[in-house]
Amino acid sequence: SSGLIGLAYGASAPFGGGRVTEVIIELEYGFIFVTGISDGSLMAVMTDSTADVGLVGYEMARLVERCGTALTPNLRAELQGALAR
Repeated sequence: SSGLIGLAYGASAPFGGGRVTEVIIELEYGFIFVTGISDGSLMAVMTDSTADVGLVGYEMARLVERCGTALTPNLRAELQGALAR
Protein backbone atom coordinates (compact mmCIF):
# COMPACT_ATOMS: atom_id res chain seq x y z
CA SER A 1 0.00 0.00 0.00
CA SER A 2 2.78 2.45 0.83
CA GLY A 3 4.29 1.86 -2.60
CA LEU A 4 1.00 2.75 -4.27
CA ILE A 5 0.66 5.98 -2.28
CA GLY A 6 4.30 6.84 -3.04
CA LEU A 7 3.68 6.29 -6.74
CA ALA A 8 0.56 8.48 -6.59
CA TYR A 9 2.50 11.29 -4.88
CA GLY A 10 5.20 10.95 -7.53
CA ALA A 11 2.58 11.28 -10.26
CA SER A 12 0.85 14.20 -8.53
CA ALA A 13 3.91 16.37 -7.89
CA PRO A 14 4.85 17.37 -11.48
CA PHE A 15 1.26 18.42 -12.16
CA GLY A 16 0.73 20.32 -8.91
CA GLY A 17 -2.05 17.89 -8.00
CA GLY A 18 -1.55 18.37 -4.26
CA ARG A 19 -2.06 15.84 -1.50
CA VAL A 20 -3.08 12.29 -2.45
CA THR A 21 -6.24 11.30 -0.59
CA GLU A 22 -6.98 7.90 -2.09
CA VAL A 23 -5.72 5.45 -4.70
CA ILE A 24 -8.16 3.20 -6.53
CA ILE A 25 -6.92 0.40 -8.76
CA GLU A 26 -9.32 -1.34 -11.07
CA LEU A 27 -8.51 -5.02 -11.58
CA GLU A 28 -10.07 -7.57 -13.88
CA TYR A 29 -12.05 -9.06 -10.99
CA GLY A 30 -12.28 -6.20 -8.51
CA PHE A 31 -10.80 -3.05 -7.03
CA ILE A 32 -8.11 -2.12 -4.51
CA PHE A 33 -8.60 1.06 -2.48
CA VAL A 34 -5.79 2.63 -0.43
CA THR A 35 -6.21 5.68 1.80
CA GLY A 36 -4.16 7.33 4.53
CA ILE A 37 -5.15 7.06 8.18
CA SER A 38 -2.77 8.62 10.72
CA ASP A 39 0.92 8.59 11.63
CA GLY A 40 1.66 7.50 8.06
CA SER A 41 -0.62 4.48 8.41
CA LEU A 42 -2.66 3.28 5.45
CA MET A 43 -5.87 1.33 5.06
CA ALA A 44 -6.28 -0.98 2.07
CA VAL A 45 -9.53 -2.63 1.00
CA MET A 46 -10.05 -5.12 -1.79
CA THR A 47 -13.49 -5.69 -3.31
CA ASP A 48 -14.96 -7.76 -6.08
CA SER A 49 -15.95 -6.22 -9.40
CA THR A 50 -19.56 -5.62 -8.35
CA ALA A 51 -18.64 -3.15 -5.59
CA ASP A 52 -20.02 0.38 -5.65
CA VAL A 53 -16.74 2.31 -5.94
CA GLY A 54 -18.24 5.56 -4.65
CA LEU A 55 -19.80 3.89 -1.64
CA VAL A 56 -16.61 2.03 -0.70
CA GLY A 57 -14.57 5.24 -0.90
CA TYR A 58 -17.16 7.11 1.15
CA GLU A 59 -17.32 4.43 3.86
CA MET A 60 -13.54 4.25 4.07
CA ALA A 61 -13.40 8.03 4.58
CA ARG A 62 -16.06 7.79 7.30
CA LEU A 63 -14.16 5.01 9.08
CA VAL A 64 -10.93 7.03 8.98
CA GLU A 65 -12.75 10.08 10.41
CA ARG A 66 -14.21 8.05 13.26
CA CYS A 67 -11.36 5.67 14.07
CA GLY A 68 -8.26 7.12 12.42
CA THR A 69 -6.57 8.19 15.63
CA ALA A 70 -6.95 4.68 17.08
CA LEU A 71 -5.78 2.78 13.98
CA THR A 72 -2.04 3.23 14.49
CA PRO A 73 1.03 1.11 13.72
CA ASN A 74 1.41 0.47 17.48
CA LEU A 75 -2.10 -0.99 17.72
CA ARG A 76 -1.50 -3.16 14.69
CA ALA A 77 1.73 -4.52 16.17
CA GLU A 78 -0.04 -5.17 19.48
CA LEU A 79 -2.86 -7.07 17.78
CA GLN A 80 -0.44 -9.12 15.68
CA GLY A 81 1.47 -9.99 18.84
CA ALA A 82 -1.74 -11.17 20.50
CA LEU A 83 -2.50 -13.47 17.56
CA ALA A 84 0.91 -15.12 17.79
CA ARG A 85 0.31 -16.29 21.37
